[in-house]
Amino acid sequence: MKKIRRLISYAYIPLAAVYTEILLRLLCGYPFLPGLHYALLVSIAAGFAINAVSLVLPGKKACRYAACILLGIHCFVMTSSYFMYSIYKNFVFFDTIFHGAGDIIDGFAGTVVSAIFSGIPVIIAFFLPFILLLIRRSFPFTAEEKKERITSAGISAIMVLVAVSTGAIIVNTGSINKAAFYSEYNFDSSSQRLGILTGLCLEMRYKTFGNPYKYEAFNIAKPFPDDPPGEELSHEEPAVEDPKPEYGYNVMEIDFDAVTAREKDSKIKTINEYIAGIERSRGNKYTGLFKNKNLIIIAAESFTKEVVDADLTPTLYRLIHNGFFFSDYYQPNWDLTTIGGEFAILSGIAPTYGLWIAEKSRGKNLCFMIGNKLMNLGYFSASYHNGSYSFYDRHKIHTNFGYSTFMALGNGMEDGIKWVWPASDHEMMQFTLPQYIDKQPFSVYYMTVSGHFPYTRGGNAMTRKNWDAIPDSRSVSGKALSNPLRSYLACNLELEYAMEYLISSLEAEGIADDTVIVLSGDHYPYGLQSSELTGFDRDYLDELFGFEVLTIFEKDHNALIIWSGCLENDYKELAVEVGSPVCTVDILPTLCNLFGLEYDSRLLTGRDVFSDAMPLAFWPNRNWKTDLGYFTKGVFTPSTDDPIPEGYVNHVRNIVNGKITYSEEVIVLDYFNIIFNPDGTLRDIEIN
Repeated sequence: MKKIRRLISYAYIPLAAVYTEILLRLLCGYPFLPGLHYALLVSIAAGFAINAVSLVLPGKKACRYAACILLGIHCFVMTSSYFMYSIYKNFVFFDTIFHGAGDIIDGFAGTVVSAIFSGIPVIIAFFLPFILLLIRRSFPFTAEEKKERITSAGISAIMVLVAVSTGAIIVNTGSINKAAFYSEYNFDSSSQRLGILTGLCLEMRYKTFGNPYKYEAFNIAKPFPDDPPGEELSHEEPAVEDPKPEYGYNVMEIDFDAVTAREKDSKIKTINEYIAGIERSRGNKYTGLFKNKNLIIIAAESFTKEVVDADLTPTLYRLIHNGFFFSDYYQPNWDLTTIGGEFAILSGIAPTYGLWIAEKSRGKNLCFMIGNKLMNLGYFSASYHNGSYSFYDRHKIHTNFGYSTFMALGNGMEDGIKWVWPASDHEMMQFTLPQYIDKQPFSVYYMTVSGHFPYTRGGNAMTRKNWDAIPDSRSVSGKALSNPLRSYLACNLELEYAMEYLISSLEAEGIADDTVIVLSGDHYPYGLQSSELTGFDRDYLDELFGFEVLTIFEKDHNALIIWSGCLENDYKELAVEVGSPVCTVDILPTLCNLFGLEYDSRLLTGRDVFSDAMPLAFWPNRNWKTDLGYFTKGVFTPSTDDPIPEGYVNHVRNIVNGKITYSEEVIVLDYFNIIFNPDGTLRDIEIN
């Protein structure tokens, strides 16, 4: 009996690691079985590794203390992972959490404290193995005999090797998705498939030594298998046919051979070859339609198309339906954050670093951003935000995004709006519009905040202000609104009032036809989800959308506004519907084409939606959608009855992998500084 107890005690920590992995999967609710066998192997290896480290220490007390500390760290990691997934429905690596922790605590201290207290039962559940270990007076496997401890440590080390070797065999024989381990690694999706411990190990490995496997994605320049040599991969006709074959390609005279010959960094050489070989897009009849017009870009906090109602939000409804209408637009949740959504809107590059994108892009050459392009043409430029000026380091990065001044609460915005939470979009528009309306041409950017959670009357100033303006039931369904959804719609009314003021002011000034409005949400309203952070015991996204939200294609489906008064007047016949999939990173190349700006379509991960380029919306976890179907969790679902060409899915997967890898490297390596001067002109490439 004593031997059995001792054997059980040797297995205690490995079993505790298995318990926490299973608990994490059950509580988070992502697919339970895929990759479970591998995740459990890694958990067992981690548990025996704790055993091995603890047992080699001198003395029984030292062994016990080490085991308790290491198991406590493990439980903390699993608990933290649960909370991050609960809030964002994504796993986030710890450097991202710590990078944004100061801002989050400063801005949402009360909400964070409330989340911790409401999550105490979950915390106890994850720390249960640690608690049980603490209350035991003795630790059976830490025997008094040094020889026995060393023997037990050796056995534990062998068990680690066995588990790790078995896992390696599973990966390399294809029993699980090998790509999630190597070329298609993404911390969130790989952690879900392979276990959070695997995700953490891979993230530390790739952050330290780099991920050489991701460059396998750069073989996409090879012709599509079913295409004749020299032919482009065919897709459905673009939303707007181009009857003028004289339109040339949107490319610049970049001497890639000279860059490759000069640069010593192999990564830059690889990126060079990748860019030189990918598909170019052509100009079209929309090229230059908005040339020399004013531009106002708005990233609207937690905005969704479900906010828009012909009666309740007539201005937003007008802008969406009287400009270019995008019926299949997506704003992916770019690594969780508002700053990621902002970067995607303004850059045409996938912001794969989440919170870190602000730091990664600081001091880099971002001449390709729409703000810098227009500022270099002499546009007056300014950026505004009705939140804290230092949140996500916006005061340090927005000027690099192409805006000569940045104003928010704390550096001037408080002179014109009330400092409440969340602050008013309407008041911000009233305060700032007079600052630039007579300085044409102007390029202005807004990051709004009125739509931010919490979606409660007590916690949201804009909800309290607009509560009575929201009807008790939805006009479409006739069903009574829940308080959280009514709160969400009420605070978003402030955006409607801001847009009403903006459009009426432009029309009164007589410049509505000479001004372009672009509006996109920054991410879906995750504040309507059930989590300790929101305090909701159920998801209200289903009520918002009117159906059970099961996929990211439903959750991230949104509305995009590209409107100008001229589309209601002189160019009314050009205000068409774009029915193909459109993604946030498509905004910049589309604007470059509409404003007649010189740009190279190969350098951006998005596409001009009016061009002949392949329609493609993609996500950081490598899900994607084209005009032929969508791909998620390793499965492609066609959207047409026509047969899908053989090799098509792998071809598009390579394209998406290439875009994500390119997006990661191009900012970090400051690649655009190699090609362009700060003013956006091409550098003279001299070969040494």
